[in-house]
Amino acid sequence: MTLPPWLSPLAVLILGREPRLRRHVVFVLLTLQLYAVCLGVIWHSQYLDIIPPGLAQMLSWASIAIFGSMYLAVRSGRTQHLADPVLTLPHAVISVGLCVVAYTQIGESRGNVMILIAQAIVVSMFRLKPAHVLALGLYTVSIFALAVGWLSWQDPQRYPWSQGLTHLIVGGATLLMLSLVAKWVSDIRMRIGSQAEELTQTLQTLQQMATQDMLTGLMNRRVMTDLLEAELKLAQRHGQPLTVALIDLDHFKHINDTHGHHVGDEVLKTFARLSGSRLREVDRMARWGGEEFLCLLPQVTAQDALSAIDRLRQAMADSVPLEQNRLRTTFSAGLAQARPDETLEQLVERADRALYEAKQQGRNRCCIHQDASGPPTAQPVSIVVEGSA
Repeated sequence: MTLPPWLSPLAVLILGREPRLRRHVVFVLLTLQLYAVCLGVIWHSQYLDIIPPGLAQMLSWASIAIFGSMYLAVRSGRTQHLADPVLTLPHAVISVGLCVVAYTQIGESRGNVMILIAQAIVVSMFRLKPAHVLALGLYTVSIFALAVGWLSWQDPQRYPWSQGLTHLIVGGATLLMLSLVAKWVSDIRMRIGSQAEELTQTLQTLQQMATQDMLTGLMNRRVMTDLLEAELKLAQRHGQPLTVALIDLDHFKHINDTHGHHVGDEVLKTFARLSGSRLREVDRMARWGGEEFLCLLPQVTAQDALSAIDRLRQAMADSVPLEQNRLRTTFSAGLAQARPDETLEQLVERADRALYEAKQQGRNRCCIHQDASGPPTAQPVSIVVEGSA
């Protein structure tokens, strides 16, 4: 909700700026109506001379101090690290205790206090766990029973045992039943919250499965295709360069056959990790299929992209995916810079032809596809690794 400009500073002062903190402060402020009603009952009882002014002032200041302390504790943000940042249980325990004290003092207006106690339990069920709601209910019934006994013992004339027993049976049973209902509602709320969290996690997992390669954590081919389409149109519209690199790990089948698929998986993950640390943040790498990867390098020419991919090639050649095997791997890459009005299929096909040329020239090198008439140009191999796969 958008507030008027003149009201925004006041809202920030009362509620804070951070959205989560604001929600918690608002919840505390919602309990203000319970305190307002309680104060109204106290002052009305004083007006009717049911309770003395001194007691009315004591109960009033106690109510104001309790609410003020809870509000300041939550508003300060110091409770945000707690499991219950709004301090629902201690707030409810103190509020119920204050209501029971008022019950013993305000004579014929006691029925109003019972309503306040019931409201405190109802409000708490939206924040407390089921076990805590039940504990609050048992606590309420217990101190209510003590209050009834104390009244019957202190003032048997105006509060005889028969009346006290009736209040205890009716009021205690009502509060206990209300607590059980509140526990049931809280249990449903917790179950729904748990199911919602599980559903959110499931949706996140499905989204990852739909967008990421599960082994390497890179984008999958479908997502990269959509991204390439969008980036290619953007580059052609603004006349900016865009280069793609098709990368194939050299002799990967031999690695799987000789060392096992678990070693091959480690090689793939090593390549994905190196590509994340050696390329720019705007560059995007995807597993195109098997041991083949496709890299999108926006806003760079093929020559500049060639330097970046060749640095990645050298880093891959220097890496040791599994120390115990002393295995070193290389890759070949074909690069193509997007042309005006070129389709994605044509761009990737030219990168594939450059990759084929890199393989034909002996692997462990990068080639750029220049044009349709001339052959791809190769980046000279800057390192030769002995015993490369």
